[in-house]
Amino acid sequence: MVQIEAVNRRARERYGSFVSAMDLVLEALEELDRFIDRVDDDRVGEGTWSMATREELQGLRRRAVDELDRLRAKAKKYEADLVSRDWRV
Repeated sequence: MVQIEAVNRRARERYGSFVSAMDLVLEALEELDRFIDRVDDDRVGEGTWSMATREELQGLRRRAVDELDRLRAKAKKYEADLVSRDWRV
């Protein structure tokens, strides 16, 4: 019984770290808006460097947030399993 409690505690800690990491990634993605807004579409493709347009960057950011939301939904769906068992990679 003691071993099961240790596994459960460790699994809860890992799940908490996992959720915290997802929150941190979301915060970072939200910060991107400030930088994306500073992109000057008039200078895109100027010179030898090429970069994505503001619209392309917004689309990439939106797609990353959508994927993170899907991951968060899956984590929530399997939360009971994740906090009750030892994680295996």
